[in-house]
Amino acid sequence: PGALRVVCLVLICSVCMRGRPAEAVFGDQSGVESARLYGNINEYAYYFTDLLVGTKPQRVSVIVDTGSSLCGFPCEGCGHCGRHIDPPFAIDRSLSAQWIPCSAQCEGSCKEGVCTYTQSYTEGSSISGLWFRDRVQLGDALQQNPAVNATLGCHVDERKLFYTQRVNGIMGMAPHENSGRPTILQDLFVDRKHVNTGIFSMCLAEWGGKLSVGGYEPQYHRNDSQIQWIPLLHSGYYSVSPTELAMDGVQIASGVGSFGTSLVDSGTTFTYFPQQVFSRLNAALIAACTTSPGCGARREGADCWRMEGGATRPSRFPPLFMAFEGGAKVRWPPDAYLFQRSEPTLWCHAFADNGPDSDTVLGVSWMLHKDVIFDLRRSQLGVAEADCPEFRKAPGEKSSDFQVGPGVSKRPLVYTILLIGGTGVSFLVAVGVLVWLFYSSCGCCSKEGSYSQHFDREEHLNPDGSGSPDSSRQSP
Repeated sequence: PGALRVVCLVLICSVCMRGRPAEAVFGDQSGVESARLYGNINEYAYYFTDLLVGTKPQRVSVIVDTGSSLCGFPCEGCGHCGRHIDPPFAIDRSLSAQWIPCSAQCEGSCKEGVCTYTQSYTEGSSISGLWFRDRVQLGDALQQNPAVNATLGCHVDERKLFYTQRVNGIMGMAPHENSGRPTILQDLFVDRKHVNTGIFSMCLAEWGGKLSVGGYEPQYHRNDSQIQWIPLLHSGYYSVSPTELAMDGVQIASGVGSFGTSLVDSGTTFTYFPQQVFSRLNAALIAACTTSPGCGARREGADCWRMEGGATRPSRFPPLFMAFEGGAKVRWPPDAYLFQRSEPTLWCHAFADNGPDSDTVLGVSWMLHKDVIFDLRRSQLGVAEADCPEFRKAPGEKSSDFQVGPGVSKRPLVYTILLIGGTGVSFLVAVGVLVWLFYSSCGCCSKEGSYSQHFDREEHLNPDGSGSPDSSRQSP
């Protein structure tokens, strides 16, 4: 029976791994650490990862935000913190945790001899707390990334979205210090023994994706997609210079001045354009989809479209193209500038008007279905179309770990056969049933680590239940 189980486990792995790259586990020679990303636009309005913190590692979930620099999460004893995926961090349980004492280097205020911080964000939320240092591993235990000493924030107060969001905290990755403290990205780059310095990447799927520090993972790039390299400014924030926005060869906006300063911000859900650019884009899309041959959808409300003819994807919508200084031309597909709302046939705009602000924010919706590479050494942003891995359920979420679908209820039968089978006949029966079930209904074979549980996202709505799913957590 023991040998039988081994053989069948090999079969399980070989069937489920067919057609997709294996998930990277840290190796000393690679110089790249990777971590799973979770989240999506409609149900979460952000993407997040896990950190393992302390000598007896405690898991904390954090939004991945290239538009801010603080990395922090609630600690036990927080006076005003919400209920999140993971329990509050118990700093007393970590022998390696050290409060950062007040000193000349403490740019914030002090509380009982400990350096403090307060951070506000443009949509109105805020956090405040105490600085400390501790051992941190990027991702969960599966990735086996080495621990580094990092500067972290221990929240003692959360307001608005930080209080109501599912995720515990935030991991700011912007290229500037916070209150004189190094960012977690800078702390990771200090570990030159394990990590290549000055480069990280984010590969975002519709659900989840992959964060890589020290490099990028080309196995996710589509065969016909070359990396487009764009000049990148990274003094304070990550910014690029678009020169044109076009739809099917029709120019919508041109000239660097039309876009203002353009930030690349994974902490902002939608992509925001100056008012004139937004108006032209909106008008061009309406014109393309309301005249023959159309987009296979009808308008529903001011910024949504109802797919017709049984379609559930906006495959007939025209792609957008953005050109940048340096000559790069990046495709923005319709299943990125639109997002699927609460119904399979309802898709809404994932771009918006930046109001009186004359600048552009390239948010999550612009980064979708791409591997976006931040190469700080060469001051360039790489963009490649990619089939990024999907992860739907974070480890702390309370739901089944496996995708629910027809045939899943039969899996205990397979396990029973594997356990009691010892003869050649049982072996053949087990293999036959196993292969049939996994080819016909195995959830793990469809997408890497994907899950199907959807979660309420009411925390992103206004108190009266209205509002869009956009957290718009732009740079403070």
